[in-house]
Amino acid sequence: MAKIDARARWDGSTAYSVRWRDLGTRHQRRVTLRSEQEAQSLVQYLNDNGRMHERAPGAAEIGKAGVPTIAQMVQEHIDLLVRPSPGTVRTYQGILDLHIRNTIGHIPVDALGYRELMQWVKGLLVQGIAPKSIHNMHGLLSSAMRTAELLQYVSRNPCHGIALPTVERTDDDTVFLTHSEFSLLLNGLDEHYRTFVKFLVMTGALFGEATAIRVADIDLVSRPPTARINKAWKRDGQSHYYVGPTKTAAGRRTVGLNPALALIHRC
Repeated sequence: MAKIDARARWDGSTAYSVRWRDLGTRHQRRVTLRSEQEAQSLVQYLNDNGRMHERAPGAAEIGKAGVPTIAQMVQEHIDLLVRPSPGTVRTYQGILDLHIRNTIGHIPVDALGYRELMQWVKGLLVQGIAPKSIHNMHGLLSSAMRTAELLQYVSRNPCHGIALPTVERTDDDTVFLTHSEFSLLLNGLDEHYRTFVKFLVMTGALFGEATAIRVADIDLVSRPPTARINKAWKRDGQSHYYVGPTKTAAGRRTVGLNPALALIHRC
């Protein structure tokens, strides 16, 4: 059974070594890691794979000079993103810390293969992670491995062709309100909110986009009157909200206003 040995370094930090006897060669093996988290992850990985050298290639390759681990590669990928929103960085960092670092994070990028990826996906399913979330996690990992490919750590992205759980779709189709149903909804609203709800319905703007619109974005003189949508509410790394650009360039648009809605604004 693989075990962890902890020892104090000269600088006061702690080094964690994992030792095990390879069941294939019967040789005693040892590798030193940077953190207790990574050591625990490797112990679990070795025990799950029977401590076989050929079944645990990541264990045999840890510490190889010049080759980052999966955790290091994902972190580098996040750090290399061009102008990511704080919310995106926070989400990616959470995926790395919660679902990658302690599972396959210790494996060198050039030792990541089909077996390791499928064990990772199956492990996420066992934890009860939703298929849609697994797709998102796999997407981040695949993007990081694409970065590893560009940096010439690997010759191909091993995440391609991996079977992922099916994202179940409900049988409910999009439902649109009839004119009478919308009138009933409006009548039940406080007068203060009716214009805003009409704006949402008549323009198709999202709530975060509509509430970010400023007076300068409305042009009632043009024919037809228009509203410019180029901002939206976003959330930063501390879960604080701020107004920033729309998520994509396609989200920046100018929409025509229904004459009845424009008339309300003029009033």
